[in-house]
Amino acid sequence: MSLCYFVRAFRNTVGIAPYAWFVQQRIVRAKRLLADTALPLVQVALECGFSDQAHFTKAFAKASGITPAKWRRQTCRC
Repeated sequence: MSLCYFVRAFRNTVGIAPYAWFVQQRIVRAKRLLADTALPLVQVALECGFSDQAHFTKAFAKASGITPAKWRRQTCRC
């Protein structure tokens, strides 16, 4: 199966591109870590596979509409 065929089939099946799905899964994991642990944002970013806190904050804000710090303050169970 070629790469182009896989990407097209994935998008038709799941509804989004493979990389967008992958980033979405990282954000889901980050939200879980933010809500259930007291890890610093930089550690959450690294645990979820982001290169640094700035990259994490930008991706999180794009996906959620708010920054990770603000999201944590609103939903923290720590």
